[in-house]
Amino acid sequence: MAASKSQTGAKVREIADAARPLLPELPKATRRFKRRRLRCSVTVKTDDGRAALGEAIDLSGGGLRLDSRNELSVGDRGTAQIRINANGETIRVPIEIAWRNQVDKDEFVYGLSFTEISSTDRFALLEAIYAPQNGTTGFVDATAGPDEEVQRAGTEPGTPAHYSYYMRLVRRMEQVKKIDPADSDRILYARLMQGRAIRDVLADLEVVDRGSVDEFLGELYGVPFIDLLRHRPEGNDLDTIPENLAMNHSVVPVSRNEDTMVVAMADPSDLLTLDMVRNRAKGPVELRFALLEDITTAIDNIYHGASLHSVDRLLESMPGSEESFLGGPEVEDLETLRRISDTAPVVTLVESLLRTSVEDRASDIHLEPYADKIAVRFRLDGVLRELRTLPKNIYPAVVSRIKIMSRMDITVRHVPQDGGMSMRYKRKEFDLRVSSLPVLYGEKIVIRLLEKNPVFRSLKAIGFSERNYELFAPLARRPYGMILCCGPTGSGKSTTLFACLQEINDGTTNITTIEDPVEYRVAGVNQVEVSAKRGLTFASVLRSLLRQDPDVIYVGEIRDRETADLAVRAALTGHLLLSTLHTNTAIQSIARLVDIGVDPAMIGSSLLGCIGQRLMRRVCDQCAEDYEVPLDEQMVLQELVPVATPKTLRRGRGCEKCHESGYYGRLGVHEVVAVDEGLRRLIARGADSTQLLDYVTSRGFTDLRDDALGRMLAGETTLREVLRVTA
Repeated sequence: MAASKSQTGAKVREIADAARPLLPELPKATRRFKRRRLRCSVTVKTDDGRAALGEAIDLSGGGLRLDSRNELSVGDRGTAQIRINANGETIRVPIEIAWRNQVDKDEFVYGLSFTEISSTDRFALLEAIYAPQNGTTGFVDATAGPDEEVQRAGTEPGTPAHYSYYMRLVRRMEQVKKIDPADSDRILYARLMQGRAIRDVLADLEVVDRGSVDEFLGELYGVPFIDLLRHRPEGNDLDTIPENLAMNHSVVPVSRNEDTMVVAMADPSDLLTLDMVRNRAKGPVELRFALLEDITTAIDNIYHGASLHSVDRLLESMPGSEESFLGGPEVEDLETLRRISDTAPVVTLVESLLRTSVEDRASDIHLEPYADKIAVRFRLDGVLRELRTLPKNIYPAVVSRIKIMSRMDITVRHVPQDGGMSMRYKRKEFDLRVSSLPVLYGEKIVIRLLEKNPVFRSLKAIGFSERNYELFAPLARRPYGMILCCGPTGSGKSTTLFACLQEINDGTTNITTIEDPVEYRVAGVNQVEVSAKRGLTFASVLRSLLRQDPDVIYVGEIRDRETADLAVRAALTGHLLLSTLHTNTAIQSIARLVDIGVDPAMIGSSLLGCIGQRLMRRVCDQCAEDYEVPLDEQMVLQELVPVATPKTLRRGRGCEKCHESGYYGRLGVHEVVAVDEGLRRLIARGADSTQLLDYVTSRGFTDLRDDALGRMLAGETTLREVLRVTA
């Protein structure tokens, strides 16, 4: 006999009650549901995904079928259905989805895919929430970036095996290390939805001390843990463990000690794989436990040539004679140049350099010809580092290959050129902007790498100090006025203002940006690229934009009086305007507007606040150590921190991960000036920068150096970086 509707409804609610606490919290959003039978639409506003499931159950009435919309535009929202199997009867519960872009219509911003739930078991529910079903991605966090196309089968992110692995790993943490289930839920969310490294997640959630993470992981299987980022595989024994075996079974050869082969496995309890490796090794095998995310990277490195060593090996394998590669930079036979630039060694070399730049998080690649060498330099964390040299005899072919890929003219070598190309690597897409410049010994090539769909952090995650965040965050929520972000090129101004836009972009506002050029594509934002050739300047676009009913306007840079006047006028007429200025400090931005020719009274009336910022290199967490401050640094510190001068500080000693620099990643330091009535009056009266600075200082203003020193005392950066960035 079929179950009654009341029994089915009770089972549905039991499952919903079990699933609701496991759903990650979401930003506020509107859920739209269609009741075709009733021929009406119901709109419900919820604060998070947990409430969404409960309210969807309530709307469904325990059994009413709710239909989803089929045709959706970019940024539009619709509903997906959870199929809940209760007592043999299927109940469909809708959860909202949103299409991320117009190319891939299967990317959910948030929501639940078509998932069958038939149990209240916690891990069964977690799998239904996170794991892909029938090739469709499960729950996706809007802040985590698109769930990119899977390039290879196996344990790549986005595949069922990938999700299943981390489910098993977290379950083992609960069983062996007795971690709190709430912590394991947060670990899954951080890893599967945000793509964060397990080691960082364990430390950040304080599940284990950062210095004890390796020991903690090793105890899960009773096998020594190895960090493959710190101890990179040597690339030996690739015949013993070929790529297909490595990919399908998540195992890599690490090193060899005489007759013993050291291998790393993502699941040391997989005895069948271990036996397979031992049979192929024909000798002793030492087992290590490594995380799946690190093994995937290691496989790319040792089998696909993505590491620095692979490029070096490729260069060693290339022919050494000058005749092999055109004989030098002055070759005039362009057909030969084109033909050689398309040969496998040159193609592989260029692709390896590009892959390596992505692996190393480089923002720019510099290829620089000198009298005796070709230097290859990457800009890492804002600083150029020479990582290798290329033989001079292959350089013309390398330049030609890059020009062909960038749609540049290989016949033009004595005039600067600009071009561009795209590349996809590790499920990420990049725009590459290429520039050539004739210099004394040939053509210098610079390649700027821009991720097409970057994950913009929230304003809170940008790295503001608590005081600066409390000052700045309310400004972004004001309905009108002007906010200025100041600093030199490359100081992170755009990142900060785009984080503001993310806070504002809730689907109820008309946001338009004017950029030169558009570097990042943002869903739900109208982006305009200026072009002097077409008559599209900041000022002309801004003038037209004011007739487009905008709520929020982002102007890439205020460069002239016309743009400045229009920006101020927009801020005074009910629009929130965000822009940047190239000044050294926040206070100087006010003087800069006056110098341009803007009326001080207009500035005082329109300005909400200004922020100055810089980017400092962060101490590498892999090789960080405390050290006693030497005498020369103590003398400097006593001037900078006269009260409670520290005796020990933190630095990176240098490792392979950070290329022996001691730094890995960057953090922002800020100074925030929120305009109050007193400051507004001073600006309107035409007070100079000194008077303005005295006023804000009397009210507790913290400048860039003070903020940077706070980061140094917290162990995030070094004294050398503080002095370099805030000099």
